[in-house]
This record gives sequence, structure tokens and C-alpha cells, in this order.
Amino acid sequence: MKFGKPIPDWPRAMESFRSSFVWSFSLYFLLSRSPNRGGSIMRTYFSILPLLYFFLLTSCSDEKTKKEKDVEKDYFSNTQTTDDANDFKNEMATGETDFLRSLSNHQIAWQKWNHKILEKAKNTQRPIFALLCSPLGSASRTVVDELNENRALREIISSQAVCTVIDSSVNPEIANLGYRLSNEEKRSVAFPMIIWFSHEGSPIASDPVGNISGSKLKVIVSNLANVIEDLWKKSSRYTVENSRSENEKRQLRIEPNIEELNQPITRNELFQKEARQLSSLYSFGDKNLDFIGGLIPSSSIELLAIGSHSASLPGDVREKSREAAKIMTRELTSGALKDHLTGSYFYARRTDDWTLPFFSKDLLSQAKIAATLMKVGNLLGNTQFTNQGLELLELLESEWLAKEISSKSPEGNADMPGAFLWDYRTLKKNLSPDELKVATIAFSLEPTGNIPLETDPLGDYYNLNSLRSKTSSQEVADKLQLSVEVVSMALTTIKSKLLTHRRNQIKTTSESTLTIKDLALVLRAQILRANHTGSSAHLDAAKTTANRILSNYWKPKKGLFRISANLTMVPARCHDAMVVGRSLNELYQATLDQHWLKSATAIVDYSIEQFGFSGGILTELAQEEQIVPLRQFSVSMIFGESTLGISDQTLSRLYALTKKEVYGGILDAHRRYIARQAEGRVVYHTDYISSCALGDSALVAVLQGDISSQLGKQFIATLNAPKHLSFLTIRPESASPLLTPLTGLPSAKGTASVVLIRSGEALGQVSTIEELTELLDSIISGE
Repeated sequence: MKFGKPIPDWPRAMESFRSSFVWSFSLYFLLSRSPNRGGSIMRTYFSILPLLYFFLLTSCSDEKTKKEKDVEKDYFSNTQTTDDANDFKNEMATGETDFLRSLSNHQIAWQKWNHKILEKAKNTQRPIFALLCSPLGSASRTVVDELNENRALREIISSQAVCTVIDSSVNPEIANLGYRLSNEEKRSVAFPMIIWFSHEGSPIASDPVGNISGSKLKVIVSNLANVIEDLWKKSSRYTVENSRSENEKRQLRIEPNIEELNQPITRNELFQKEARQLSSLYSFGDKNLDFIGGLIPSSSIELLAIGSHSASLPGDVREKSREAAKIMTRELTSGALKDHLTGSYFYARRTDDWTLPFFSKDLLSQAKIAATLMKVGNLLGNTQFTNQGLELLELLESEWLAKEISSKSPEGNADMPGAFLWDYRTLKKNLSPDELKVATIAFSLEPTGNIPLETDPLGDYYNLNSLRSKTSSQEVADKLQLSVEVVSMALTTIKSKLLTHRRNQIKTTSESTLTIKDLALVLRAQILRANHTGSSAHLDAAKTTANRILSNYWKPKKGLFRISANLTMVPARCHDAMVVGRSLNELYQATLDQHWLKSATAIVDYSIEQFGFSGGILTELAQEEQIVPLRQFSVSMIFGESTLGISDQTLSRLYALTKKEVYGGILDAHRRYIARQAEGRVVYHTDYISSCALGDSALVAVLQGDISSQLGKQFIATLNAPKHLSFLTIRPESASPLLTPLTGLPSAKGTASVVLIRSGEALGQVSTIEELTELLDSIISGE
């Protein structure tokens, strides 16, 4: 975009619009997009009339000399460029992930996203062009390759900016920033996203590109680049200073309000209120309960299952929670989110409906699903869910963890028939008539497609079917008058044929970089499995994963690392630290081995010191690691969970064990923040509310006597069942510098015994498994 001749006194003209600087980049006056991507040309024309009017007014004033005005407008006046961007070399060969390293042969001189890029932008007196990418899906790879291969686009961005690519798996805080920028513009977040930064790291402009290519991508990139070029040339000072000002306002908006309410609300009251509201929100047609879009609502399902077991809720609410948890889990395991050809799971839904997923997979999401299935299976007494969780974990260990795979994404058009979606023409080519009959019933296939109109109102997927497994083999056998054995054999053959066709039809790109969070979530699932099976081999597998985390990612003198591979070391974010602390403490709960508690508290204590806290809310990134000058707080379930919720799950148990004041202070800040959010409206913060099931004063199970005896191990296994552990914390009676001292307990009975205490008061002592189960049920479930 060109405004014509230079505008005298540009900063004064723009001052009237300081309230929203990123307005410049919501100016769709040149972004000729489809109707669903922006307003009409006429509407945007009228929206800039006031701006043009101010330009005319200010052009009438020419009191300063041209030199004075040029100095006033140039942020870099009296300085010279000390670097030439044309001399920059592509730095992606040492990128942190496979995706970044795959860009090393690009002609664009992609620079690494670190503090040095700010210095490069300052020395070249250029803004920064950043492409924020997700390793999931093909959109990011398609866009970044097209930017490199299209000469016009390549020259536009290379001639105007210092260029970088940001991988959201390496810098999740930038993904959070992208969400905030999209939200400020009232637009949906989409990756890849273009973000222009000043040399100070403040955002100047953003555009969620998403799955766009060809001429549309060229229009978006070139016109946005023209806008930036025009602004930078007319007044780099205004561009830099106003982006800084807007970022400071952004900081004020995101600072968490933790002032106490006039009528304080307790954690137990929050659990009762929010768990009850969640169950009332459930309906078969709307399963988007925790307001996280298409991501799998694992936290919501777990909270519903916990609510079904809690004496804090009335009987009718518990029953409704139970039914909702059961149906949602069944929808998860039988619907299109599961890849019924391999047994793995896709990472997200495209809509609130469960019939059309995104066809990428990652280890992180699937480890969460495995843990959720085992946890919900125990809470609901549903062995089928538990077994499905066990099967998924075994698949992840053999096909993902052992092969060092963190994500898999299809290349090209994943929606083509015969890849993940199926039409009858393709099915008939690959299956025999008898096999097609079995597949039609087993996978709920329709000749005209099974994607509902609500999901596909434009008919883009007409005649296409996603695979579902809502009909059991017995039901298929009954309908076709066959034996279950014949149907099972036919399904094995059908899956093999369709999977072979898929692999011939479309290629898959894998990412091998494992983050510490990937391993911590696998560890959590492994602990649940070990508690369920009682197998020493399963417990050893969990310990192996825990030791891998501590040896490779935790350096006591250097800190915790999100990525640690060869020479690549990326510092951990607060969320990483709390997920690790939670898993290590859960391993302590399963073993009562103080080594794991010591490791958990060491990592959590280091993180609290490293990330500081604003009145008790931990920041997401250490100040010295901030490239964008913005203190971010993960207090909303933007991408399925929050640091606030996970840290509360971690710290509430550690506080019950240690009584460290700093833990208690952060927990109280969490309560005050959520209480204010909950005032007068529903809180979609299910990871935090699940933590509140522990109550205001934690229920603690104290093991006495010989905890290594057979009875002691049985006590530990019983207490670690999710239907119990969701409501209590476990510790030994023996003294330890890590644990808060205990007084006034009754003497141990027999070989081993358990005392349940709350607020220092003993609620009962038992010496048999039957007595323990009865006491737990009476306290937790009121049964």
C-alpha cells in the first residue's frame, strides 16, 4: 500500500489512532480475501476515511524543516546500519527440530529465533518477519516452502525484514502470543501465522494465515509487507514506539487479577459449583465442554468422572456426571478421533462435532488420552475404557517412544478419498463385496457419506466417510448372520487393506524431537498402568522414563530443559516444570521412594525461583528468556490445559506433604484468581477444578509399619487407584526432612496400617484392605 508523498508530522497525525496500532494490519483494504476472511472493500474504504482526513489536515502544516522532520520520524536517526541483511546466511541447519532443520536449504536466509535476532534487526534497521508454525498438519510446511519457492514473495520479505521461522513446539509462549493477537483482532487463531516484530520484540502486525496457498497467500503476504514497508519508511519512530506502547497495554490486560472477593469462596465450594455446572452443560449434541475448540476435552472428561465419585455433589449431579463422562469417553474411543486402522488417535477435532478430525497425531495428545482412559475407567468401574488405555500406551511405547517420534503429519491433501476419508468408489476397488458389507456396518459408512450437515454445511465432504467403530463385532455378526470369529477375521483383513492403500496414497512426515513434556505425560500414563496391573515390569518402565527425564533434561546447576538433544538445549517453560513435578510426585505416591519426592520438589522449587510470580501466579517464561518483552501467564485453557491448572495439581499435593509456605501462597493466588473468574459465569477451567477435589484441607493417607511388606504394597496400590487418589495424598509415617512432621497419630497396628487424617485430625485407622476400602468409600463417596 502506498500513501503517496511523505506525510509531514506523521507522528502527530497518527496520535489520534494510538488506541489501536495493530489497526494498520486489520486494514483489509488491500487484502482481497474471501467473504469469510474479512469485510467488504467498501466497508474498509469507509473505515479509513477518518485516517485520510487526518492526513490531509496534517499535510497543511509544514513548520519544520525537512531535515528536522526526517529526524523526528526516523527511530534510527544519527545511527548507521552496522550489518547488511544481504550478508546473513540461513541458520536452520542447527535448528531445534526436524522441521526447522528441513529449512536449511532454503534460499531465504532464515535466522534462528533467539535474542540475537533483535540485535540483527537493530543493526540492519529492519523489522522482523516471523512465520509462527505448528509441527502438526501440512499447512506450515506448505506455506514456508511456498514463501521460499515463489521468487516474488521471497524477494518481498527478504528485502524488507530479518526473516525467521518459529516452531511452536520449541517456543509455546509465542503460540500463546499468537492466540492473544488473534483474539485482539477478534479472529480465529490459525497456524502458520505471520507476525511482524520491531527490533525491540514488540508485535507490529499479525495475520493468521492457516491453510492458504497460491494466489491468496501471495495477496496476503505482499499487501501486508507493503503496509509494513510504507509505515516503516514514513515513520520508523512511530512504528517502533507505538508497537512498544501497545505491548505495554497488552501487558496490563493480561496481568492476572488476584484480589480477594468481598465474599471469599473456598476450593471445595469452587469444586461443587463448577463440577455441577459442567454436568449441567453436557448434552449429546455439544461436547465442547471446556471451551477449547476442537482439542480433545480430556480435562472435562476427567472432572466429570471425578464428580461422579464425590460426596461433595448431590446424587443426581453425580449420576449426570457419570453418564456424561461415560458417553463422552465412548465417543472418544469409538468416533472418528480414533484412527481405527492403527489404534492411535488424531490430535484434534475440526468442529465441536466428533465426526471430522484433523489427520495429524502427536505423542503428547495420545499420552494424555491413554492416561484419561485408565483414570476414567477406574473412576467409572469400566474395564473396557481401562483396557483401551492400556492398549494405547503399549502402542505409544513400541511405535512412538521406542522410535523417537513426537508427531506425524500427512503431506499434501489429507482429505483426498482413500487416505483418511473414504468414498464407496475407493472402497469397492480395495475390498471384496463381502468385506464391504462388513465394513459398511462396522465403520458406520454411507454411500453418500457420513459427515453430518452440521459439520459440513457446504457439502465439501459429500460422498466421503470418516471411520467410526460404534458397532461391536457381535452386532455386526448378528446383522449379517455370521459368527463373531468370521467378522473379527474380516475386520483384520479390511483394516490391513485400507491401511496399505492409505500408505500408497499419501506420505507422512515425522518429527523426532521429544520434549520433556512428551516424556512426562508418557510417565504419568505408565504410573497409572503400574498401579492398575501391579506389575514390577510396568513400574520399572515408569522408573526408566523418570530417570531419562532427570538424566537428560534436568541439570541441577543449569536448570530444566524443554529440549535436550545433542547440542540443542532449550530451557523449560513453567508449564514443562509443573508437568514434570506432577509426574515425579505421582511416582513418589506409587512407591513412597523419597528420591522421587526430592526430585519433584527440587524441580518445582527451582522453577518458582526462576519464573517468579506476580502476586502468586507464576509467569510462563523466565525474564532472561523473554524475546518478546511481555510477561505471559498461562491461566486459560487456550490449548487444552493451563499452567495454572497443572501447577495447582502439582503444588496442592506437595503442599499437603511439605507445608511449604511458598506453595500455599501460590495455591491461594490460584483460588482468588479463579474465584473472580467464576463470579457470575461458568469457568471453563476444568484442570484447576479437578485439583480442587482435594478440598481446602487435604485428605492424607499415612502408611504405618512395614510399607515394603505385601500388605503395605497392597495398601499403596489401593490408595493409588484414581477413584481414591483423586481425593487424597499419600505419605509414610516415618520422619523425613522433606515431609512435614506428624503428631498425635495412633500407634501402628499389625504388619502395616493406614491412618486417614485431615487438618491434623485422625478420621480412622485400618489394618486390612477391606477396612481401607470401606473407610475410603465412606469419606470420599459417602457410601
